[in-house]
Amino acid sequence: GKHKPIWDPSTDCGDYVVATGCNDMLVTGRKKEQKLYYKQTTRPGALKSLNMESMMRKWGGGEILKRAVRGMLPKNRLRDKRLERLKGEFLLFSFPRWRGIGLGRWEMGDGGWEIGSCGVSGG
Repeated sequence: GKHKPIWDPSTDCGDYVVATGCNDMLVTGRKKEQKLYYKQTTRPGALKSLNMESMMRKWGGGEILKRAVRGMLPKNRLRDKRLERLKGEFLLFSFPRWRGIGLGRWEMGDGGWEIGSCGVSGG
């Protein structure tokens, strides 16, 4: 984060971002039907595309958020390292045994460990 005294654009300071509520994502217009996400397997003729609605059903809103953030980050050697520290519902709720790994924002509730009441938090 830029609030740290050791911040430099060419270094990685190690802050995490936790996003919750990714499956309740709302979009305007007809993006759910018209926005396409592409995947290429390096084989000739193997370009595959999914629209946003299919992506939500198959992978959830976390994957859409992850791809959007990936496009906004600088295209350099730090992008993949920074993207690894974006934690969201694509990790938390898809794999119940991984709950709480590397987050530190969990609270002990009546039913066990629960996520804190924040939407998106950094730190």
